[in-house]
Formats: sequence, structure tokens, C-alpha cells
Amino acid sequence: MLSIIFRHKNFKKSYLANEGNTILEVARKYNVEIEGSCEGSLACSTCHILLEEKWFNKLIPANEEEKELLGLLPDLKKHSRLGCQIKLTKNLDGIEIILPNNV
Repeated sequence: MLSIIFRHKNFKKSYLANEGNTILEVARKYNVEIEGSCEGSLACSTCHILLEEKWFNKLIPANEEEKELLGLLPDLKKHSRLGCQIKLTKNLDGIEIILPNNV
């Protein structure tokens, strides 16, 4: 099992997740407020999350489809990603996910 931490304003909580789960899947399992309107099919950007640089740099780079969807966000940041596109691996154990302020 891997540890994943979700942060939003005054909220910070750690959860356990299986390797191979996406961040969106873990958020849904524990009722963390990430919308994910398209159910993780890479057709929206409502599972937008932010990451600290050290975690962002450990990820496989976003593909062109994800980059296009991220480009539609009014609050896009340097370390923005879509939660449905990040699969948890051992090197992401302890990752901190920052939920944008508009969540």
C-alpha cells in the first residue's frame, strides 16, 4: 500500500492507496472533493490538481491530450495535472496532492 496526502485550505489528510490506482480513483474512494465529470476518460479537466515541484518531477510527462485540456483551465499553474492521468507507483509513495482553491 502507498500513502497519498490530499491538501486543501485547512484540510490535510493521508490515505492508503494501491499501486496502479489513479489519483482520481483514490479521491473518489475516500470522498475527497475532486469532480472528475468524465469518469477519468480524459474528456474534461474537472479533476485538476496541483503538485509540489519534487512530486511533479517524478511523474511521466503529460501527453498531448492532457496538455490540451490543461490549457483550457483558467487557473492553470506550472505544476498542474489531471488526477485521472496520474497512476500511483512506488516512487510516488507519500505524494501530496493540492486541491485548487476553486474546489
